[in-house]
Amino acid sequence: MVIRVGMVGVNTSHATAFATAIGALPDATLAWVWGGEVRPDQPDAATLARTHGIPAVVRASTDLLGETDLVLVIDDTGGGRSHAGLARPFLQAGVATFVNKPMTLDLAEAASLFGYGTPVTSSSALRFSSEIVAARDRVAAVGALSSVISTGPGEWFYYGVHAVEQLFAATGGGVEWVQRLSWPQRDVAILGYHDGHTAVVQTLRDAKNSFVLSLHGEHGWLTVETADATAFYQGQMAAAVTMARTGVPPVAAAETLEVLAVLRAGEVSAERAGSRVALAEVQP
Repeated sequence: MVIRVGMVGVNTSHATAFATAIGALPDATLAWVWGGEVRPDQPDAATLARTHGIPAVVRASTDLLGETDLVLVIDDTGGGRSHAGLARPFLQAGVATFVNKPMTLDLAEAASLFGYGTPVTSSSALRFSSEIVAARDRVAAVGALSSVISTGPGEWFYYGVHAVEQLFAATGGGVEWVQRLSWPQRDVAILGYHDGHTAVVQTLRDAKNSFVLSLHGEHGWLTVETADATAFYQGQMAAAVTMARTGVPPVAAAETLEVLAVLRAGEVSAERAGSRVALAEVQP
């Protein structure tokens, strides 16, 4: 069975990245695309369809809902503000749904998307970094962690999800509190875990674009740099297609919501001049 995929939104570079990744999978086909808002630096729906051989450009995002096995909600209007509204008709109809990062801008709204009984997932593509996957045995060999440093580009919430997600991909969740300081050039956030270790998440706006993870533990240390974007986009789309086939999301809802809670707690912490904010305070 070939999974029929629909794409909702083209106003992000991820439209091209995901179309390319789906096109490389033997068990999925990108059957339709809906455009919505257009960005001058990205191809519109018709251009994307011609480039990637997508058979249909629909007028309304739900036009082919009944002929869809998996929908990719990637519209970037408002930095994710549109995601929940665009995803709900598919979730209500039982269509497996991938929601691009950030899942939503509101934690309660994100939690509600898991309440339909329909397979749904959202993540940064960094979760599927081939370099991190290949390093997992070496991560375990570091032993009990003392500290981890995760670095990525951009602003805290919209791009910080990448640095937080690569951290979770390597070490899992369990964050208890966040303490974030912010400057025009960068953000530095300390994450405190229930087991006592800490992590530092940095989002840099004055340095070369890079995703680097450094772990320090009782038996040694390890640094992993993610550079293969083709691999992490393809891994992310392969995981979404597998979810549509099996009904099992690749990331547990609790972990996805914890990533969002870390980002929100970081926002609140910076608003309070860097004071410590417990995740329990911001979780719905």
